[in-house]
Amino acid sequence: MTAPSATVRRDVRLVLAVQAVAGALVAGWFATGHASAPDAGLLQIDVLSLSERVDGADAVGGRATLLVLTCPALLPAPPRHLDASYGLVVSTDAGLASRLALPLATSECQAGYVLIDEHSRVRYRSYDPGWADHAFEQEVLLENLAGHHR
Repeated sequence: MTAPSATVRRDVRLVLAVQAVAGALVAGWFATGHASAPDAGLLQIDVLSLSERVDGADAVGGRATLLVLTCPALLPAPPRHLDASYGLVVSTDAGLASRLALPLATSECQAGYVLIDEHSRVRYRSYDPGWADHAFEQEVLLENLAGHHR
């Protein structure tokens, strides 16, 4: 068997170097705590995989509800264009944020929200500092909560 040529060795080193850099970049991105990186309390297999009752998180008027958690410094809340067929609640209650596994929403002003179905079960939660700009995505999720039909 013959030894690989200098060109082949160079190409192999280049591919390995690119893979190492890519691996380091991905690991660094996850380590930053970027909103879409897996987070200890927020890793979810399916966006609507939760189905739990949480004291203080109740559907408004028997409608699927968006419950926003934020800190007092971020009030008043930005104007909202959520369809009227959904409930909307904005809270600065640190105890509620903790029970909903979004403690940084109130303690460090990292706003987040939960989606509650018409039976007052929490079905989704996420930190989202730009929550007021994501009405379309939130309405898609609210529309598809179990039992909710428009």
